[in-house]
Amino acid sequence: MNNLEEIISSRIRDSGPITFAEFMELALYHPLYGYYSSGINRIGKEGDFYTSPHVHSAFGKVLGNFIVKSFDVIREEKLTIIELGAGKGLLALDILNHIKSNNTDYYDQSNYYIVEQSDRLQDESKKTLINHRHKIKWFSSLDELENEKVTGVIISNELIDAFPFHRAKFMSGNLSEIYVSVEDDEITEVIGKPSSIELEEYFVHYDIHFKEGQEFEINLHAEKLLHKIDNILGKGFILTIDYGYLAPQLFSPQRMKGTYKCIYKHAINETPYINIGEQDITAHVDFSNLIRAGESLKINKVQYTTQGQFLLDWGILDLISGDIKKKSSPDSSFKKDIQAIKNLFLPELMGDRFKILLQKKNLEINHKNFYPESPFKISFNVL
Repeated sequence: MNNLEEIISSRIRDSGPITFAEFMELALYHPLYGYYSSGINRIGKEGDFYTSPHVHSAFGKVLGNFIVKSFDVIREEKLTIIELGAGKGLLALDILNHIKSNNTDYYDQSNYYIVEQSDRLQDESKKTLINHRHKIKWFSSLDELENEKVTGVIISNELIDAFPFHRAKFMSGNLSEIYVSVEDDEITEVIGKPSSIELEEYFVHYDIHFKEGQEFEINLHAEKLLHKIDNILGKGFILTIDYGYLAPQLFSPQRMKGTYKCIYKHAINETPYINIGEQDITAHVDFSNLIRAGESLKINKVQYTTQGQFLLDWGILDLISGDIKKKSSPDSSFKKDIQAIKNLFLPELMGDRFKILLQKKNLEINHKNFYPESPFKISFNVL
């Protein structure tokens, strides 16, 4: 039993079973032993998983294209980009490099705010972004920005899937919650009543028909995040990138055990009570919840699509063709570059897995003029 497992077990012995969300909060974010807090590199080749910015800088360049067009629509002198959960700053670096190279006016007009709760990752991102330090401010929480009203673009990439979520089960026609307990010094699960009214009311807006025994995840933090964003964003866009589905697909009886998974050294398992503090725990995002919650705040959906189609629409093929023109005789490293870029948008790789939700606040836009739809369309089975 490692230190964190002992801490969790002691809490349960003292106070009784805890929700899976409480367990996950400790497993991932305990100040000393949490997965994201321990100081160990978790992302990239040396870690447990990759994110799109680690695959190729083209991802950030395409987001740079989108941000420049967004600034055209917003039309304000002072512009702000806020990245939530920026990690080591790789995405910020690619975005800022691209904007600086292609639109110096917007680069000069804009600031970049990084919201990252890990002090270690803040320090690493400051090294990564040394050439853009004059453009950037760092924050540990959105709460530090609550007195500001910014105009611009707020982005997150693979953030919401790692928010602590509750696990629930449909039993005898009712929603029950899965709690974490201890029995004979082993962490185990027990079933009980929902721990909050928010859980009980989560599905009132949906026409979902669960099967007996079906398990699923409920992320209450996603909507809370949107409320915090609403307090900060005066006018602009919100771009959410993550893996997930709309509610009918996410809560389909085809997923009888839900979508949660654990990732340890690039291998996936469904056993959260091993390697505690040493493996990631995630679940697919309920994009219907983000859309509905946004509408209640007058934050309206512009588009919900796949990462692959979004990257095609915003010019990833132009980046490839531009690179090809620069190469008189492509070598092996160039071919690896092209393959890495293809990994980002091909449907059988990352293009189908990740979804993108674009929302707007206090903006009137002409979709045809704003959104440069690519002539290349990828057919995806399920959004």
